[in-house]
This record gives sequence, C-alpha cells and structure tokens, in this order.
Amino acid sequence: MRTSDRAVLIVPALAALLGGLWGVRRGSMWQDEATTYAVAGRALPDLWRTLGNVDAVHGCYYLFLHPLIRLAGGAVPAEVVIRIPSVLATAVAAAGVAAVGRRLVSAPAGLYAGLTYAAAPVVVFHAQEGRPYALVAAAVVEATRLLATALCNPLCGPSRSTWVRYGVAVAVACLLNLFAVLALAAHAVTVLVTARGGGKGVAPRWAAAVAGALLAVLPVAWTAFGQRGQVAWLERPGLPEVKALVTRFAGTGVLLAATVVLVVLGLTTSRAGDLAGTAAGRTPGGPGRLPGIAAFAVPLALVPPTLLLAVSQIHPLYQDRYVLFSMAGLAMALGAGLARAVRLLPEAAPGWVRAAAALALPALMLGASLPAQADVRRIDSRPDDPAAVAAIVGSERRPGDAVLFLPSIRRLVAEAYPAAFQGVRDAALRAGGAASGTLAGRELPAGEIAASLGAAPRVWVVSRPHPAPADLSSSRDSAKRLLLSESYRRQRTVRVLGYAVRLYTRVSPSRPPRSGR
Repeated sequence: MRTSDRAVLIVPALAALLGGLWGVRRGSMWQDEATTYAVAGRALPDLWRTLGNVDAVHGCYYLFLHPLIRLAGGAVPAEVVIRIPSVLATAVAAAGVAAVGRRLVSAPAGLYAGLTYAAAPVVVFHAQEGRPYALVAAAVVEATRLLATALCNPLCGPSRSTWVRYGVAVAVACLLNLFAVLALAAHAVTVLVTARGGGKGVAPRWAAAVAGALLAVLPVAWTAFGQRGQVAWLERPGLPEVKALVTRFAGTGVLLAATVVLVVLGLTTSRAGDLAGTAAGRTPGGPGRLPGIAAFAVPLALVPPTLLLAVSQIHPLYQDRYVLFSMAGLAMALGAGLARAVRLLPEAAPGWVRAAAALALPALMLGASLPAQADVRRIDSRPDDPAAVAAIVGSERRPGDAVLFLPSIRRLVAEAYPAAFQGVRDAALRAGGAASGTLAGRELPAGEIAASLGAAPRVWVVSRPHPAPADLSSSRDSAKRLLLSESYRRQRTVRVLGYAVRLYTRVSPSRPPRSGR
C-alpha cells in the first residue's frame, strides 16, 4: 500500500481518536454506563449468573470489558476505562469508512468519508459512551468493507477467506448487539444490486456466510428473547422520533441543506467499478461492472432505520442508537459528494484554488457541526448525573445514616460509586446485584423494611426528581414511602441532573412528622 493510500486510512482514524479523547472524562457515568461498570466489573461467576437473568443482549460486551475493568483496578477513572474501547472502535470504523470510499470512488472520497464519520456529533457521542454501540458500528463497517472487497475484486472472485472474515465480522456485530442484524438487510440489497449487474454466484456465497454468522449468534438471541421484558418500556415511534433521527444524523438548517446537496452529488458520482474495469482492460459498463457507492451507502443509511421504525409500529423496539452504524452509509455518500464538489471546479482554475476548496469544504462542514460537537461532550448531554448524587451523599453522610432507593433500580448509583456510600446502610437491601445475579440487587419484603431501618436518625432517599406513579407502584416502594411519612420529616431536597436527593430526619414519637420544604 502506498503512503498516500495509508494516509487515507490513518488521517480519519487519528481524527476520530483525538476527537474521542477530547473531553472523554466528563466527570460522571450516566445510568446506562453505571450499569456497564457495575455488571462488567463483577467476578466472572457473578457476571455469568447475572446474564442468565438479565441483560444477556449485552453479555458479550460485558465479558469483553470485564478484564479491562479488573486490570485498571481503580488506577484509571472508571468512566474512562469503559469509554476507551468505544473511542478506539470509532477510530477503526472511521478508517473502515475511508477504505470503502477509496475502493468504491477515489482516495479523496475515502478521506472525506472517513473524516465525515469521525466528526459527526452522533458518532462522537457514542465514541464517548461506555456502551457497545460504537463497537457494533466498527464491526458493521468492517463487514461492509469486506463485502466491498468481495464484490469489487476486478479480475477474480473473492477468496473464501474474505467471506469467512465477513461472516466473523457480522457475528461479532450481532453478538455485541442483536440489532446489528438490521445491517444484513442493507447488505442484502447491495448483494441483489450486484447480482443484477452481473455478479454471478455472489448471493449464495453471501447467504452461506450470513447463515454461519447467525448460527453463532443463535444462543445469545435465544437467551435475550427470554428477557425481552427489558424493552417493554419502549413506546411506538412517530414523526417526532423520525425528525430527531434525521437531526442527529444529518443536522438542521444550513447543515442539513448542505448534507442533502452533497449526498446527491455523491450518489451520482462516477463508479469506481468503471475506472477499475478500464484499468483491468475491460469495457466500462460491460460484464463484471462493479457496484458504485450508491449500492453500499444508500441501503446502509436507509434500510436499517426504516426497518426498525416499521417493526416498532407493531412491537416497539426503536432507539436511534441501535442503528448508529447507518451513519457510515451517510458518511460514504457525503465523502463522495465532497470529492465531486471539488472536481466540479473549472479545469482552468489554479492549483491553489483547488487545494483551498479541497480544504475549505470539509472545514465548513466541520465548523457547522461544532456547536453540536460541544454539546455532546457536556454532562447534560446525557439523561442523568449519578456522580452528582454520590458527591452529595459522600460529602454529607454521618455515622448511622441509612439510604433508600425509589425504585430499587436507582441503587445503580451506589453500585457505580460505592465509595460515596461507605458507612451508609442500605436499609431495604437483602442481597446486592452481584450476589443476586440482578442489576441492582434484591430487596427485603415490604413488611421487613421498617425493622431493617430501625431507628436510623437520618435517611437519604435517591429517586428521579418527579418519578411516575407507575415507577413506585411496588409494595416495597409503597412501604418505604409510608415509613418515611410516618416516622421522618423531609429536611431538604437537592435536585441534580436526572435525580433528586432527599434527606429525612427522624421525628420523636410524640411529635407528628411534617414535610420539609
């Protein structure tokens, strides 16, 4: 590989790496990241038992992170440990997007595509998340790159090893998150387009590779299906969700308009297959004509989110993070569009003008996305701030204090930041998450919580600022609230992002409790 070809891959990867590391330590893990840290950090027998009860869909991701968390051992901040794999995966994905663009269009198109992917705010958001979606995107991009290799080999058919590696990449993506199977629908469209263009024998080889991959994923899928109640909270998506998806992927206003124009330019650009065919001594457009960028970019960008939105009208499953990898398709089209926009300059234009345009166009796109870039690096870009809760309790706890979580899933704050709750007795806890094989532990029966709390002089209560009645409908939560109203008065409330921390003090039996302000 020539130095210039290496640069096409290295520059986007380096940009993604630096962008991911910038601000990676925000100062808090939000609740889903707290789940990652709490579950993946458990001893292997406890982790395995947990996956048998809950979150099997993320089991391979937790098992991957487990040795990293154990090796770090507190020497590196927990939030950084769980995010670094996502940063590295995003760098790999950016290089993969560049490789596909280079193969299908040109080196400049590949470079622009990789940089577009690396700089997309939605990509940066997940690059700084201790969740599996950046890793899923990297695996899907690698599978797409291998598919492009298999379908665009100019003289001879792809080797068996290419299809094997493709199957492995697909399996890895689906094991990290089952919704990666939606990418296969996009690849199926690409394969069908290729077969119609003269790619003989492609479909059976692709189907065999996919069958092998899905067979490897079947045990995880079967276990996760039994735990499908975990996504019962999802609602049927509508027009607001579609608009939000477009905004997150393509921007708004001028940025969205520029994206549309560049995508149109990119999808109508010359096919790399025509160029490769000419170089190989074949007639462009004749037998063996290779697929263009549209055959890869359009299905990957549109098919997975469209399918997920459609299926979610029947059984709600929609979350835009499940189709993060679709951003790779949009980046490929944008990269081709940027390269073509530069080529549209008059041939008589001086070289420095062309060079300036080659730099100015992506710089303008990046500049337009900078406000969103800054937003995704703030703590309030996530739904909640467990570290703020831990800081309040940790700085003001006293000997004899107790804590109650409403509902029990809020205990993940203590699971993620155990040092802050040292010496604070969890009055409702029967067995912790690791011991019980659950996310946030098992609690005592409702009738035993009062006896466990005893005469604790102060009780910390951690909940959402305004929890929905349905979230506190269990008999245990009702018992906690009744106990607080009968024997304690609220001294103060501190609200932080996504949480309310309330401090209750015990009242004497002769004095009726009253609510604090």
